[in-house]
Amino acid sequence: MNLIKIKEIKNFLLDMLYPRHIKCIFCGEELNEKSYNDTCEKCLKELPFITHSCLRCGGPIGESNDGVCLNCKANNFEFKLARSVFSYKDKIISVIHKFKYGGMKFLEEPLGNYLCEYFSTWDINPDIITSVPLNDNKLKRRKFNQSECMARILSNRNNIPYFNLCTKIVDNISQTELNFKERKENVKNVFRFNSEYKKEIKDKIVLIVDDVYTTGSTCNELSKIIIEAGAKEVFVITLAHGLGDNKI
Repeated sequence: MNLIKIKEIKNFLLDMLYPRHIKCIFCGEELNEKSYNDTCEKCLKELPFITHSCLRCGGPIGESNDGVCLNCKANNFEFKLARSVFSYKDKIISVIHKFKYGGMKFLEEPLGNYLCEYFSTWDINPDIITSVPLNDNKLKRRKFNQSECMARILSNRNNIPYFNLCTKIVDNISQTELNFKERKENVKNVFRFNSEYKKEIKDKIVLIVDDVYTTGSTCNELSKIIIEAGAKEVFVITLAHGLGDNKI
């Protein structure tokens, strides 16, 4: 059986389990006239949209906190500001895992829609959009870069050019189980700026897209490289934010 046939069978089975525009991407219940963006009415009410955020990183903070979170107070970041649509918990964790590790590329459309809607409310005007790159080994396993998928949707909807500004040259260990200090060390010297874009980014504003913001270490390292290559400013937008107000 050739690879094309295997892919067709895989896509058929995924469509059977998670029919596009028919069932909710979060719970699998059938959609109706009250559904929105492939999300049923019940799940839409339960989604952890960030409504009160850190002014610096965009992470969720308590209503009584009108400034920045503890993580931003303790660390200096190369990017100017970051924002996220959701808190990284509950249904959001599940659907990102399906997208990221489960090969469910069709989720790029509804998740990209949520990202685009949030971006439309953010008063910034980037000249270029890029995404956090995957190393070749991970890309081969996953077949696609989930961050690039959403970044390209954002690029197309807003008529902002997308460039793969950086390459990941080191297959470092996963950031998942590391603390802030370990994450910071783990991403050092793992990215390289793609020199063919040197002229394109000169004095430009760049927006980095990623799926999840935790400590900010990965986007900070990318921002540093992009600014050193000549960009004026770097902003970050992610689908979800995994760091609460009391974590450093």
